[in-house]
Amino acid sequence: MATRDELAEQAANCIEVSDYADLAMQALQDPADLDYAKELIEEAEMDCSFPAHYLPLAAVAVAMDDKDKAVALYDEAEGMCFEAQEKAEVGYNIALHLGDKDKGRELIEEAIAETTDTVELLTYAGYIQEALQDNTLANSLYNKVTGGCKTVQDYKDLAVSIIAKGDTKTAKVLFEKSAVLNDGAADIAAYASNLVELFDDKEAAEEVLAMAEGDCMFPNDFVAIASGYQTLLGNKDKAEELLEQGKEFAMSGQENLDLANGYATLLGDQDIAAELYELALNDFTNKDELLTLAGDVAKNMEDTSLAITAYDKVEAKLDTVADLKLLAQAVNDDLGDKSKVAQIYANTEAKLNSPADLVSLAGDVKANLDDADMTAAIYQKALDNSKVYTDVVKLMDAFGKDNVASSLVNDVLGKGLELAEDNAQILNVAQYGNSLVTGDNSRVIEALDKAEDNVSSLDEIRKLSIAVNQYNRDDAERVSRIAEKLEKREKSQALYISFQEKEQGFSRPQEYIQLAYDVIEELEDPAYATQLLNNAEEKLKEKTYNLASYIPFIIAVDKLVQDQAWVQRLLDQAAAQCSQFPQVSMVGNTAGTQLTDKDFGRQWLKTFYAERIETLQADNANAYEYLKMAQAIKDHLDDSNWADSILKLATEQAETHFHYAYIADTATQWGQNTDSLYKAAADTCHNANDYRDLVRILRNNNVQDAQQKTVYSHGEKLSSALDQLQWVEGIMTLFGDKKWASKAYSNLESSFSQAGQLSLLENSRNRQLSHRTLW
Repeated sequence: MATRDELAEQAANCIEVSDYADLAMQALQDPADLDYAKELIEEAEMDCSFPAHYLPLAAVAVAMDDKDKAVALYDEAEGMCFEAQEKAEVGYNIALHLGDKDKGRELIEEAIAETTDTVELLTYAGYIQEALQDNTLANSLYNKVTGGCKTVQDYKDLAVSIIAKGDTKTAKVLFEKSAVLNDGAADIAAYASNLVELFDDKEAAEEVLAMAEGDCMFPNDFVAIASGYQTLLGNKDKAEELLEQGKEFAMSGQENLDLANGYATLLGDQDIAAELYELALNDFTNKDELLTLAGDVAKNMEDTSLAITAYDKVEAKLDTVADLKLLAQAVNDDLGDKSKVAQIYANTEAKLNSPADLVSLAGDVKANLDDADMTAAIYQKALDNSKVYTDVVKLMDAFGKDNVASSLVNDVLGKGLELAEDNAQILNVAQYGNSLVTGDNSRVIEALDKAEDNVSSLDEIRKLSIAVNQYNRDDAERVSRIAEKLEKREKSQALYISFQEKEQGFSRPQEYIQLAYDVIEELEDPAYATQLLNNAEEKLKEKTYNLASYIPFIIAVDKLVQDQAWVQRLLDQAAAQCSQFPQVSMVGNTAGTQLTDKDFGRQWLKTFYAERIETLQADNANAYEYLKMAQAIKDHLDDSNWADSILKLATEQAETHFHYAYIADTATQWGQNTDSLYKAAADTCHNANDYRDLVRILRNNNVQDAQQKTVYSHGEKLSSALDQLQWVEGIMTLFGDKKWASKAYSNLESSFSQAGQLSLLENSRNRQLSHRTLW
């Protein structure tokens, strides 16, 4: 035995508590040095921080027959226990080394109550058997462990974990308990396979298979057990015997398929397998059954013609895109028949319109056929059917993986720019263009141009600057321009923030419109103004259409952002809302006189007014409506020839002295001769009141007195004596001309005398000519 000096030399190399415990045990060997052993324990105790540290020191104390010290160390260990495993280990050591089984049981049972880990519970069962010698408790714990096993896999997993601990015997005992879960030949064959896999016990496997033979009732039972004999035991004769028995029970297509697979895979008998596959094919009608059969034939048979027949039978039953793609993949994977796969893909494409589905199909065609033309045609169809930006993204993502013609890539990028809704998407197109197209950056330039036009925030101009430097750094002018815009935007950010804060409180369209004017004036930012005008339009849409509210908005869109397509849409919308002439005139004045692009406004207005005139003609409108349209054409388009032609239409529709009078007034303003119009106006007067009204209209229109008298003189032809008298009185009332009135009264004497109404005539003459008229 080593001396104290030698042990002290070793103590200098002690690191762990267990090192000191081992050295203390050496000190206890004959001749024992109890004092040195105590010194070592005391030194090691200073380094204890876990229960496991105290246990070897307590074992040394027990060996020294120092029970008090051992109890103290075990108490320290117990006091530091937190985990169940720690409690179990401390309890085990107290029961085994200190002999205190009650205390040991208490700690182990606490550990059992706190753990669900099956391997740990089996460890605790071993502690109980060894330290407590309580087989009843140990067995109940074993049952508790296996009680958590609900499936064969559970038992297998448990057995594997126990084997990993080095206890193969216990693992097998526990795994054999899973035999009660076997339900049918397939389970039994799997159980036998586990016996060989886990424990290399072929004898037990053979016993299990032999016992299962008598219970076989269906072909798949015989195939399962035959598989066990062939694969586990190498007994081909037994496997053949079982398959022959199975043939006697085969009644359905599935049963013949099971046997066919057995003959092909277990025995390699192609002839019998072919006969059975044929029987199954004749019986199957379900697509899933046929796909399974075709796949099995392709995998197991040298002659795949039967598989082709099965796939043809499947295809005739399929109508969904998913099923057709599945079929094509199966034919490709199982048979490698590219022409057949291409035919199925063509049939599938004919049923597709969704870009996402078409992109997916193109990927399959590329992967399975490597047919560039067919792939490109499908991509083109996907592009033609793309309606939203995300559709195009799917194409661009696919192009990143496939080698696609640059012309098609450019078309897709162009569609992406067309459908992009914000700058993030536009710059995304630029990124795709930069990565997908080599040697042609036209789409990248187009994207950068569009993004520049649409910038509406500091963040967007910063991202645009980054994109320009990444994708178009050779364009020094662009780089410099964007840098200047960024600098300007950063300097103006306080003003932007101020405007945006104002915007948060807006509720009326007019507020957004006014702020848009301010943005252009102070920031020269059409993109921000566009955003504000979009907000204004949304507010306008929330209420019933009001032309008076839309006119300022149309003018703002024209002047601030000069978006001609937007202006035209708004004008078309306004035109559709016009039901009365004042509305027509309001829209006409806006388009004809207030737009920035005069030619565009006039051209649009010509079309609008032409449509209005067609409507008037279809509705058989009166002279007033044509007259107003003529005046609008003159005012808003300054088109004298057209205005004159519409004025003629008004004249053709005229029916009353009012019509002709107003037409004549307009004609006078346009420098035209109006004699015929005034005559026509007089000819439509039916009584004295009509003539008086006509003169009043002429007077309001500043027609000369001579012309008024000429028109009024046509009243002489009135046939009614009363109308004639009232007409004569009108001479004085309207013109104050006593001479004309006196002559007219004289002309009436004969007719009134014959009618016995001369006194009526005299009273009127005296009243009209005896005193001065108001006129």
